[in-house]
Amino acid sequence: MRDYDVIVVGGGINGLTTAAYLARAGLSVAVFEARGQCGANCDTVELGLPGFLHNTHACWLVPSISPAMADLDLEGHGLDLRGTSVLFAKPFLDGRNVLQALDGAQTQASLERISPRDARVREIISTHAVEEAGESLAVGRASQYGPPTPAVRRRVMEQHARLLAKLDLPITAEDLHRMTGLEVLDLLYESEEARTIVAGLGEYTGQWPTHRGTGPNVLGQAGLGLTPIHTARGGSHALTHALVKAFVAAGGDVWTTCPVERIVVEGGRAVGVRLSPDALFPGEEVRARVVVSNLTFTPTFLGLLGEEVIGPDWAARASRFSYDEPQLLGVYYALSGDVEFASAAHDPGIQRCWVGYLGGETLDRMRAAFSALATGVIPDEPGVGWFLPTRADPTQAPPGCHTAFLWTGVPPCPRRWRGRRLDGWDSWPEVAEPLADAVTEQTERYAPGFSDLVIERHVLTPADMEANNPTAVRANMCGGSPIPEQMGENRPLPGVIREGVSRTFVPGLYLSNSIHPYGATHLACGYLAADEVARDLGCRDVDWWCSEPFDWYITNLGRIPLDLGVGERWRAEPAGVAS
Repeated sequence: MRDYDVIVVGGGINGLTTAAYLARAGLSVAVFEARGQCGANCDTVELGLPGFLHNTHACWLVPSISPAMADLDLEGHGLDLRGTSVLFAKPFLDGRNVLQALDGAQTQASLERISPRDARVREIISTHAVEEAGESLAVGRASQYGPPTPAVRRRVMEQHARLLAKLDLPITAEDLHRMTGLEVLDLLYESEEARTIVAGLGEYTGQWPTHRGTGPNVLGQAGLGLTPIHTARGGSHALTHALVKAFVAAGGDVWTTCPVERIVVEGGRAVGVRLSPDALFPGEEVRARVVVSNLTFTPTFLGLLGEEVIGPDWAARASRFSYDEPQLLGVYYALSGDVEFASAAHDPGIQRCWVGYLGGETLDRMRAAFSALATGVIPDEPGVGWFLPTRADPTQAPPGCHTAFLWTGVPPCPRRWRGRRLDGWDSWPEVAEPLADAVTEQTERYAPGFSDLVIERHVLTPADMEANNPTAVRANMCGGSPIPEQMGENRPLPGVIREGVSRTFVPGLYLSNSIHPYGATHLACGYLAADEVARDLGCRDVDWWCSEPFDWYITNLGRIPLDLGVGERWRAEPAGVAS
């Protein structure tokens, strides 16, 4: 096997993004993937019945905001994004709902029916967003697709100070950046509906709004504005396929069934990899100018480098890197028809939505649930995130049928649930089906008749998810917990990164996982790693590498297909909507 300019360890979507950019920039690049195919955390499979496609991890896709959409021509390589006209929804047991729609006027009307006062607050936030659109775009680009510098933080603080002044809230921007998201919601909105839909959005991002420092994130979500919420034709794995195609088209090599056993370090520098004895090329050693690890932090530093390379102090610190949140238990359903929420009588727009949250009727109940999770307790009443991808993309189920993916947040090592003592990680086999029953029962409360639609059900626990992708330690969704001490300039841990966001203290070794901002389908980690490697190897100055974050989304938003799987009954707004 030949040597390369760049070796990427792990064929996840961010590793593939790094690889595709660097190959297109003219470098020889190889991706070594342990499994038989790439994209473990962005997978779509038939779990049982043929024709029912289930997105087993990443379901909500946001590559539309990434420069990779245009730079790598992901659409030309088969990524066909699809969505619904209502972006996010939260139904309530009293028969009402709140909607976040693509049309801001629809969002505003939804909130107006709940609380005129809260609708006015949202209008202030939305107006501010329009007035500062240019600055907001610049700050968003710098903060998500650039290193977390003091200058960027200062611009963010200044922008928040101007918004807080308009809202007349009794806090400063400095206060905001020290607050939890739930504190901000208590100050901002009066209705439980407005508070809890935003808290639900916060849980979807993977950053629990009970943490100090999440106040700015929640304030940004509180306007319920445009959010890139998409699936893809054929499911999430279409993103993996498009990245692989882009990489191969640029001349890259993908070596599957080739787990890496060791990053080879000579003279203190990473110079290549040694493949596992179980690899397609057992024990093969392959050289490179630089190595990029798309494995998460602890498997990279303890598994691929080891204490003999990084020393006992770093080994101890790496062993304490937190993967303890967020985790979820996923329940995957094949359905004979579409789900109908009881709150459709209040606003039928919920039937044109494929993503939402149910449960957590009050902010205090959500606060209690987050507190329980943080102490190893599964909440008695599950909060349930719901995906109905076939409302956006009907190709993911046979004609007339649908799929649903319902998830609930769980502690990785549960110690108690509903009065029962549990045995931590080892308890997942016994807890899986009863907890899936609880998720189904909770959904039935908001969508009567849901259980009658179920043809088949599958449950994946954190233990199942880790078994499918061992580098996702404890099935963590973000490459390591996005808690304040592991975010921003601290990510993954202070001292690991020596410059930028991906260059580690081991010369020649870069990371495309567990780095700023954190692993997700926005592909920012992969983009940033590619940018830094290209600059260091002298190939960044190419004319095609020119797209700005968010540009593709802004330009193409109007042509992304919507509501392709929404039933005819719900496609047009009825003449009278109950208040």
